[in-house]
Amino acid sequence: MAFLSRSQPLVFWKAFFAVFNSLFNLHGATLMARENDRFLKQVAFHLLRLAVFRNDSIRKRAVVGLQILVRNSFYYFQNTARLRVMLTITLSELMSDIQVTQMKSDGSLEESGEARRLRKSLDEMAMEERSGDLLKGCGLSENALDAISEGSTQNHWSWSEVKQLSVTLLRALDAGIEHALLGSMMSIDRYAAAESFHRLAWAYAHVPDLHIMWLLHLCDAHQEMQSWAEAAQCAVAVAGVIMQALVGRNEAVWGKEHVTALRKICPMVSSAVIGEASAAEVEGYGASKLTVDSAVKYLQLANKLFSQAELHHFCASILELIIPVYKNRRAFGQLAKCHTSLTNIYESILEQESSPIPFTNATYYRVGFYGDNFGKLDRKEYIYREARDVRLGDIMEKLSHIYESRLDSGQTLHVIPDSRQVNADELQPGVSYLQITSVDPVMEDEDLDSRKERIISLSSGSCRARVFDRFLFDTPFTKNGKTQGGLEDQWKRRTVLQTEGSFPALVNRLLVVKSDSREFSPIENAIGMIETRTAALRNELEEPRSSEGDQLPRLQGLQRILQGSVAVQVNSGVLGVCTAFLSGEPATRLRSQELQQLIAALLEFMAVCKRAIRVHSRLIGEEDQDFHTQLVNGFQSLTAELSHYIPAILSEL
Repeated sequence: MAFLSRSQPLVFWKAFFAVFNSLFNLHGATLMARENDRFLKQVAFHLLRLAVFRNDSIRKRAVVGLQILVRNSFYYFQNTARLRVMLTITLSELMSDIQVTQMKSDGSLEESGEARRLRKSLDEMAMEERSGDLLKGCGLSENALDAISEGSTQNHWSWSEVKQLSVTLLRALDAGIEHALLGSMMSIDRYAAAESFHRLAWAYAHVPDLHIMWLLHLCDAHQEMQSWAEAAQCAVAVAGVIMQALVGRNEAVWGKEHVTALRKICPMVSSAVIGEASAAEVEGYGASKLTVDSAVKYLQLANKLFSQAELHHFCASILELIIPVYKNRRAFGQLAKCHTSLTNIYESILEQESSPIPFTNATYYRVGFYGDNFGKLDRKEYIYREARDVRLGDIMEKLSHIYESRLDSGQTLHVIPDSRQVNADELQPGVSYLQITSVDPVMEDEDLDSRKERIISLSSGSCRARVFDRFLFDTPFTKNGKTQGGLEDQWKRRTVLQTEGSFPALVNRLLVVKSDSREFSPIENAIGMIETRTAALRNELEEPRSSEGDQLPRLQGLQRILQGSVAVQVNSGVLGVCTAFLSGEPATRLRSQELQQLIAALLEFMAVCKRAIRVHSRLIGEEDQDFHTQLVNGFQSLTAELSHYIPAILSEL
């Protein structure tokens, strides 16, 4: 190997690759054996190093050398799985040995010539149309890449598999270059930094050791940002890699059902690693280093981080995966600690669910990028997951700081302050635009065509462990171009966004891959508002309570909703709806069906209010009697006012 690491004249390389081909033809079985991994890895390293050379003749010969390795992999193993792992590991080592970026005249970084030549070589390795010329240039026959085993007529060489090998190596190369190009921006744009670590982790997904290494870098980056849920997902992903490898080797107390349970916590856990793990036994990189103890270690880390994120349902699921290990080992002390932790977790869940203020673990924002200065982000939309105390103004300030720091002097950044539909072609050229909108996660069973206003339920379902991949926001508008109008003119556009993956994820933002919208007319909005208030009251009345001690939160919730329902106000609430739609000219524009639906909604609302007031009278003490009297008087006054529009309401109530 020493002569490969030294500088050699061109005449040497012209003669070398014919000898190299003959050597593998004669002794390929020995050279490709596992016990010679160290030698083969050194060969691969030097071939990749030659693929970076400025001399195009030497570079092309290195491409042929790589193809010879691929041919032998097909000949002896009928696939490139193990060679792919070896070349990926070698490429990772080479990239720390060469300069993949260089400084431009303006002080910014760009891809280096070495990186461009390496990319060109990896591309050419899979080009069937250029293969003949490359082989001829090395003095080899056109069928030198045939992989026909003795006693067989089948050629195992597959250009499609070689193309996949090339794509895998290029993905790792591109991820490394993009990471290096971030440079000093790593400390400013933490979102881009996290995505860079994420790309590296998945570029090396078929090499468990490297996959885990980059996932742990990503986990550390999230902890620095105090993104506890995302950090926990990274720890779960690491545990998933280990668990899948152990299950694949039948060496653990876990089974496929446990991996499935883990995937419910972190859908990003991939099953692709199982098949690759056994092939990755290359020079200390391999599945043999993945143990039950290491899996438990990262499950415990995930449990700690989920606890910091207050995602207690996830904590319970994690401990359910750790308990089988301690049961198998009869580690009763550890089992006792797990069950004590479970008790604390379930108490925390009960506390969240009984709170009169709905518990939310995060806020979500849609961010649209418009402008050539954003590069690959231009005209793309992302959903950002932020801590629950991050408000719209906070994320506007944060993203403005990040992207203003990337702009050259003279370039401007403008934040679009509303959620209107943006036509990118009508925006001012040269200006960078951000549109930031607060969005709500969509529950799996939610009816998105419902005209009801969306409210956060106080039921236990509101804080169960859920993953979200759909989000929505409502945009008010009028047909005359104004955003806001009277109730009789107020339309609403509901936009539903689908993300690439689900939250909580390994990264803080996910790309929007689908967007749908539907419009609601003014009368639909009005009926929906009434139905929403009715549903909120009914939900509070029907919510099961386990003990007398649970009545206080119920009373507080009931008082809050009733107070906003039965107060007589001229321009808002149910009375405002009646004024807008059941009097004068607007009433003549309603269709018969719409009129019936509106009256039915109003009658149901008042009936539920009456029932809620009765329940309220049973829950209160002496100190709340005056408040209760105000509610009764307000209800009676509201009934009297509504009777002017709906005379039948007096007999109905």
